[in-house]
Amino acid sequence: MAAIDALLALIEAQKATGIVLRAREPPVLIGAQGRGLTMPPLDAEMLETFAAEALAPGELERLHASGACDAVYRSERHGAFAVEARRDADKLSLKLLRTGAVLAKPALPAPASPRLADARVPAFDAGAMASPTSVPATAASSRLAGLIARTVDGTVSDIMVSAGQPLWIRTVNGLAASGETIDQQEIAGFVDALLDPPRRRCLDGSGSVDLAWEAPAVDAEGSQRLRVNVFRQARGLALALRPVNRRARTLAELNLPDSVGALGDLAGGMVLVVGTAGSGKSTTLGAIVELVNRTRARHVITLEDPIEFVYQPRRCLIHQREVGTHVESFATGLRAALRECPDIILVGEMRDRETVALALTAAETGHLVLSTLHSGSAPMAIDRIVDIFPEHQQAQIRLQVSGSLRAVVTQRLVEGVLAATRYPAIEILVVNYAVGALIREGKTHQLATQIQTGRDDGMVALDASLLDLVRAGRISREVAVATARDPVELQRRVRG
Repeated sequence: MAAIDALLALIEAQKATGIVLRAREPPVLIGAQGRGLTMPPLDAEMLETFAAEALAPGELERLHASGACDAVYRSERHGAFAVEARRDADKLSLKLLRTGAVLAKPALPAPASPRLADARVPAFDAGAMASPTSVPATAASSRLAGLIARTVDGTVSDIMVSAGQPLWIRTVNGLAASGETIDQQEIAGFVDALLDPPRRRCLDGSGSVDLAWEAPAVDAEGSQRLRVNVFRQARGLALALRPVNRRARTLAELNLPDSVGALGDLAGGMVLVVGTAGSGKSTTLGAIVELVNRTRARHVITLEDPIEFVYQPRRCLIHQREVGTHVESFATGLRAALRECPDIILVGEMRDRETVALALTAAETGHLVLSTLHSGSAPMAIDRIVDIFPEHQQAQIRLQVSGSLRAVVTQRLVEGVLAATRYPAIEILVVNYAVGALIREGKTHQLATQIQTGRDDGMVALDASLLDLVRAGRISREVAVATARDPVELQRRVRG
């Protein structure tokens, strides 16, 4: 009997769905409250033995070459198990799940493909995509999982789950409750199956955790990916879920101008997409990356929390890294990316001082850095970047921003004339010599004037974008005026 079969017997004895094996840690059962077994930690040599038993020779070679391998191990005594083997540096981990326990997965890619954290991966295999934290069957088959999956359609932008409440669903028409009441026990069971031990520790320590989840398929289009935030609140656990498009959209599908896509052709520097939460910032960045993927040979590294769109490399080599799974933080991933020869670095969000500083350094050293920021306008975004730093550093940061920033795209989603439609109204600030001088001098309040007068340089004012949408019959005059920076002037222009 293979040595690994002795561990598989524990899965049956504990009525678990799988087991996680890591060097210098005791094995951890999945689906049995995630508890560690009362046995000594595994040493690296024993883990290598388990890997050699669970993987075929060719699969072992793929693990050594790419840092990841997904396979199936068939035990004569215990049946078939899905195997997820991951190697980060010298650290090996194995996860074995009963094949019936992989009906739905949180979409945290760690495949045998270029989306791994290892730039050595030679090829992309869409069929090999899997997650290092697959969700046991209890989450996939639960009433709540099915309810969420059936709720998602093209009109739903957010789903909220809270104890003692039905699902709350946000669409273009607003927020409304729908369906039967969900109790805390059902939410807790769903979350238990959704979280692996590291994410459980994060939830216990900080009160919330982010991940992506692939809901079970309910139609011919297949499974649906959702970005999930699990958080604790006064009445227990709650979830906020946002459906993610099954693929990166094109600029035309998003009703965005070609000038936005052209930002992906810049040789270096920083491009920011800013806006409020839910304004489509990540979707716009995804469209830019997908356009580059189809038209240019580039090495792209994405740092995301969690990974949303899964890109299939076409002309680009694309590595997708997830915070908490492949890298510790955005800053850690950025620091590593500077040694991984990328042409383009996508940073999901610039949240802290260290991430901003490293992103500016990457932009200054010839990389194209694409990122998002929660902000209502380009001047506010620039001020926010500068204000992250202590006062004695701000003059230097303004100098760095003026030299490395190439453009800021501000985006707002506005309600369309037709029911359940929304259109992006955009504002584009292009950093030319005059704009750079204003940034260096701290005169960001004058940037609005530069946007108004900089049409020849590719700048677009928000009110001009709204006016174009009105003239195209896509949004109403009332919506445009309510969204405008200068409602009186826009109203005059609309009437004219």
